[in-house]
Amino acid sequence: MAQRKDLFIRESSGLVREISPWASLSATFGLVTGGVPILILSWLFTAPGANWVLSFLLMLPPTLGMAFLFYIAGISMPRAGGDYVFNSRAVHPAIGFINYFGLFVAFALSLGYYSYLAAQWFGYLFSSIGLAYSNQFFLSLGCWFSSTTGSVVIGILVVFLSIILSIIPRVQWRFVFWGGIITLISSIIMFVFLLQITPTSFSTALSSSTGIPNAYNEVINDAMSNGLKFYPSLYATFLAGPVIWYYYTWYNLPASWSGEMKQVRKNVLYSIIVAILIISAYYILFTYINLRAFGCRFLTSWSYISNCGINDPVYKSLSSIGDFTPYFALIVDHNLLIFMIMFIALWLPNFYSNPPLVTSLVRYLFSWSFDRLMPSWLADVNENLKAPVKATLLVGAMGIIGVLLYAFNTVVALVDVTVIFEIGYAIFALSVALMPYVRKQVYERSVPIKRKILGIPLVSLIGFPVFAFLMFILAITRGNPILLPINIETLASLGIIYVTGSIIYIIATQLNKRKGIEVSLLFQEIPPE
Repeated sequence: MAQRKDLFIRESSGLVREISPWASLSATFGLVTGGVPILILSWLFTAPGANWVLSFLLMLPPTLGMAFLFYIAGISMPRAGGDYVFNSRAVHPAIGFINYFGLFVAFALSLGYYSYLAAQWFGYLFSSIGLAYSNQFFLSLGCWFSSTTGSVVIGILVVFLSIILSIIPRVQWRFVFWGGIITLISSIIMFVFLLQITPTSFSTALSSSTGIPNAYNEVINDAMSNGLKFYPSLYATFLAGPVIWYYYTWYNLPASWSGEMKQVRKNVLYSIIVAILIISAYYILFTYINLRAFGCRFLTSWSYISNCGINDPVYKSLSSIGDFTPYFALIVDHNLLIFMIMFIALWLPNFYSNPPLVTSLVRYLFSWSFDRLMPSWLADVNENLKAPVKATLLVGAMGIIGVLLYAFNTVVALVDVTVIFEIGYAIFALSVALMPYVRKQVYERSVPIKRKILGIPLVSLIGFPVFAFLMFILAITRGNPILLPINIETLASLGIIYVTGSIIYIIATQLNKRKGIEVSLLFQEIPPE
């Protein structure tokens, strides 16, 4: 296919293909799971009585269906921001840009949020050691890391380190690869150790460490007397669907750096589809083993008390460790080495995933610049570093702003990103499903997998059901009595985000028209490599 390269800002991206399949897979594992294990335990109260293993399994097929669509995007248009590029060519450029502008905001807010929360992990670490060994120095350290000042300082430091790594791609991807290897080894050790703990041994240790007789049952009784209700298992299992679906998200990001991948087809397969299978096994093991070790009713009650602010004496004495179950393991055995390994297993993915997140955000800005929807300087590539340094610094500034927003203006910073992901993935699925019908020429010359079943393209057979599933999940999210209510604040935030994206698109197209560039022609082509 002869490209109309004159439509784009230049004839070459300037980026280098140097990302290995294993580094990509490691990045996906960190991006998807970073911070999520503690979130799983924190949100057990959202579906009391659920069979969590079954719910993870039920959410896996639609997740794999969505992953297949992103796999198609990555191998069809392996460019910077490849999933956006595909979405903007699948149906209409406005739909693709506005949809990905929303996802970009969600990811950018997450960069600030997870960087801000990085300090909380150290708060858990030092508070746990201080509580277990009655050491005031470590308790003070934990208190500082959990404070607003500590969170801001560490959050900004995390953003800064992420930016440094992101502008040196070779160093970044080696760091990510080895981060994944260390996480794998430490996670195996964590699982083996947790399998040796039972609710009985933990119950005894909890009473001993807090000085409260029958502390284990008191937590359960206090939660239930303050409104916690365990639903029938099947209903609760489906109720858990939206949060579990969210735990699986972010696996689209490898498509954003597909333009820099070695062995693109193998790389995208490993980093999206194979990664999801590994992540599913990890989540199931983590959840099952923790529930087995400490008891489902106890952990659900603990999460309920934590989220509802109930005045429970046991939780009050341990409030500084929240839902950080490595502390529970520490008071059973008092094995500090194993505790540190468990901390690394849970903290490291949250940290090493930040540079790939920065890279993804930069690649979306890069692709918008190539499509002439953003200033051309966002696609400038430093000749020595082979990285878009200017765009990376901009993303770093956004990350720091996000940290400060979460610290000092939480109301402004809080956007229901779960809903944005539900909408964003649903629009992508529908776009891919419609592509063979509304953009047939682009589909025929770009998509390598054109298999049909009963005369219907495979991407449509998968895309339409995935879209329907996500609409169902969105409805459950909206109607769930306790989970992520879609209120006026959420609707206002969504409106602002998508209206802003629409305004940017309209202004950009009008400015390009004045320059004699027809944007509709540009979006019939794929950006140059």
